Amino acid sequence: MKNHSFVASSALLLSASAFAQIAVDGTAEAAYGAAAVIQSVGTGFGDSSDGLKGTCNGSELDGVFAKLDAVGGYLYLTFAGNMQSNFNKFELFIDCKAAAGQNQIRNDNPDVDFNGLNRMGADPVNAIPGLRFDTGFASDFYFTCTGGNAPYTLYANYAQMLTNGGGVGEYIGNSVTDPTTGVIQINAANGIQAAINNSNIAGVDGNPSGSSTGAGVVTGIEVRIPTSVLGWDGTSPIKVCAFINGGSHDYASNQFISPLPAGYGNLGEPRLIDLSVIPGDQFFLIGGGTPPNPCPADLDGDHIVSGADLGLLLGAWGVCAPPCAADLDHDGIVSGADLGQLLGAWGQCPG
Repeated sequence: MKNHSFVASSALLLSASAFAQIAVDGTAEAAYGAAAVIQSVGTGFGDSSDGLKGTCNGSELDGVFAKLDAVGGYLYLTFAGNMQSNFNKFELFIDCKAAAGQNQIRNDNPDVDFNGLNRMGADPVNAIPGLRFDTGFASDFYFTCTGGNAPYTLYANYAQMLTNGGGVGEYIGNSVTDPTTGVIQINAANGIQAAINNSNIAGVDGNPSGSSTGAGVVTGIEVRIPTSVLGWDGTSPIKVCAFINGGSHDYASNQFISPLPAGYGNLGEPRLIDLSVIPGDQFFLIGGGTPPNPCPADLDGDHIVSGADLGLLLGAWGVCAPPCAADLDHDGIVSGADLGQLLGAWGQCPG
């Protein structure tokens, strides 16, 4: 039986002041609480020993800290460890919608980071299947970042991963280094924030078959993503999978969160990876948010699905960026499928 790492939904009960104590600076503050996952496999991408906030000579994922602010509308993640300053890629996949997303990466997703997401997807011409996630994980959202140059600069992109491909994706931007604190941070117009602190020299070593762990490391790659940008449906547990990849999204390391089994080396070509056949789950869970809405088709909140709700749905017809109440099936488009759900719920709402 596979075991899921789980961050309890008690995270949702934190006060607003607790979330205010989380600064996106590449360090997991005390407000995060304990690490959700700790790495147990030594890195095959070089053990970092530089101790600098920017440049470093190795890549490792020592663990992850996670907090979901369902009320404020943000997901906070700090991936403790390092990312070598040679433009290796940090790959982050998030499953946040029920009955949606991609269990196996397609090749018709948005073109981001020189088509890096699709580089990991299916290649039917050459009978290459594309990266497959664990059973029970279907990615709805993708974030990637990479860094290098002098001074060190972080670059980031994100994309939707819709069930049938397509969707929205874009380059978020590059980092600016605060001259006082040395914080390397990106502030995107869509509310995504990212930062890196490469100063870690602890955590796992470079021996995949050894006994080192990532315990105690609190610096690394930190992201804050609005739940509206994620497209989170507000109820589903959020599932997170992340790993370090090569500079062209073409050679996966053995640094996965959640960890690979002990002794695993680098996995190599992403398009040939099938995580579902590797023991354990290479993702972890963050508890869901609010109780399910018993009447999502009641768009105007009057407890009756009627002509007023039909008018609101028709007014939002077409591509509909989250949050989009009229997108009842959460596929990014208000269409006949959503109209069918609304008509099926016509009349007085339950309760």
